[in-house]
Amino acid sequence: MAAHVMWTEKYRPKTIGAIIGNEEAKATFISWFRGWKPGGKAALLYGPPGVGKTTLVQVASKTFSYDLVEMNASDTRTKDSIEKVAGHTTSEFSLRGFFQASKGTILLLDEVDGIHGTEDRGGLGAITTLLKETKIPVALVANDISDMRLRDLKDQCVRIRFYPVRPPVLLALLKHICSEEGLTAERDTLRLIVSQSRGDVRSAVNDLQTIVESVGKVRAIDTEWLSLRDKQISVTATLQGIFLAENPLDARKTLYDTTLDYDMLHQTVHENLPYQYQEAEEVALGYEALSKADIFFNRVKRTQNWSLLTYGLEQMSIGVAAAKLRKYPPAHYRLLPSRIMVLSRTKVKRRIRNAICATLGVKCHVSRRRANVDILPFLTAIFRNDEEVAPKLGSWLGLDKDMATYLSGREPAKPVAGRARRKPIMRGRRTKA
Repeated sequence: MAAHVMWTEKYRPKTIGAIIGNEEAKATFISWFRGWKPGGKAALLYGPPGVGKTTLVQVASKTFSYDLVEMNASDTRTKDSIEKVAGHTTSEFSLRGFFQASKGTILLLDEVDGIHGTEDRGGLGAITTLLKETKIPVALVANDISDMRLRDLKDQCVRIRFYPVRPPVLLALLKHICSEEGLTAERDTLRLIVSQSRGDVRSAVNDLQTIVESVGKVRAIDTEWLSLRDKQISVTATLQGIFLAENPLDARKTLYDTTLDYDMLHQTVHENLPYQYQEAEEVALGYEALSKADIFFNRVKRTQNWSLLTYGLEQMSIGVAAAKLRKYPPAHYRLLPSRIMVLSRTKVKRRIRNAICATLGVKCHVSRRRANVDILPFLTAIFRNDEEVAPKLGSWLGLDKDMATYLSGREPAKPVAGRARRKPIMRGRRTKA
């Protein structure tokens, strides 16, 4: 599977000025960084995801010629691991400074609000102790610091709050990306992406890339699926819980927290399986589990025997997780199945087609299904090949402009309004067909 370049990485800011939004928080952090001295407090950057907290620390370390040592959510944050990695970092100087003219070292502890449970036992206490003894600046990043367990940690830090990026600023970024990629985007489309992102830069850029990779354009009709899916982090977290579970049984627990219905989740896992697993055997075993899940789901729908649902859910979660033969980092997930994307893009055409079949059914005294199978193909051929007969036939049938446009093979000019009776495209005397 060819590797995809994530636009969140391609357009990741290289300078402090390129980080959009939160100007006050940026200035506060830079002031803390420049003025930090041994014995000073750490900086705690907190706020919603995707607003540049981690990026600011990374960019600032390069700007001020500091070595960056980072511990993030993929690490085990137990007391021992923190003392082993961070403890040595905060008590020793950087050897690379001799060779790279480094002014020092800064330690970044990412997602500290995610330290909890048995796996991370003692982690918060170790960090609190570390902050009291550190000889280098330490920056901590969190989304939510309201947990009472973080109380002692907050007392050791200068708290810097980040807010969702304002829509005009985020809109300007998406326009810049479209310009760099040679894309023409409808303004209302970009506004919808911005609105759905709720100030999350990473979410907005991922949504834009998903649309472009799916259809090659940025049109309003291709963004309807944004209102159908949950916030990106929810979908991503669900997929990661299944694909990256260390224990297959943990994958089943992920389903308890997701807000996706089982049918949508089944399609989403099906879509992303070959992007996450790289070995042919893993992909084959994963799809075998998904096919078994599909059998159970269909039996539930057909027989209304809901006791079978749990078997399908286990195949979709435990079965897919058990197919993994080695560990993987998170992939660039497709947040909505291509089948749903196609249905969303073709909704207007399908609505017109159904309206034509309904009209044919009434006029020719047949069912819509019979009109679709037996009459519509011939009617389409006439409209595309006989410009003289097509208008007369359209007038006799009572087809409107959008219907005639669809039958002729051109793009409809506008969505069809839900009217029971449509105005004929011909106003003259009707001609028998």
